Amino acid sequence: MKNCAFFSFVACFLFLPLFTRAQTAAGNTAVMLPNGWRLSPVGKSLPLGDLPLNIAVSPDRKMLAVTNNGVGSQTVQLIDAVSHIQLDAVTVGKSWLGLAFSDDSKNLYVSGGNDNFILRFDIKNKRLLAKDT
Repeated sequence: MKNCAFFSFVACFLFLPLFTRAQTAAGNTAVMLPNGWRLSPVGKSLPLGDLPLNIAVSPDRKMLAVTNNGVGSQTVQLIDAVSHIQLDAVTVGKSWLGLAFSDDSKNLYVSGGNDNFILRFDIKNKRLLAKDT
């Protein structure tokens, strides 16, 4: 009887990894971590740049702006909030956390990093046009 209970206990641990792999393989969106665990995202994800630090939603709720501040080129992305498609991306010399739309959703203001200035972009035809600093 003890051998049967032990065999059942061991069998559960042998077949448990196969069960979890089968579940995540169906969605094919799981990410394998170095420790062997898998993470599968919930909801939708958007392709963003290197180290996205801030996201701003326009007052009219039609656009999103994301500032990417990693070791690669620093960019500001303009994304359609409904279709989740990137509308435009602009490379900036330096930026940081500061990011805001104007009240009428026609301008975007971006921090100039530690250089103590603000970049202003006009938004026309779903494109970011550098206006001034």
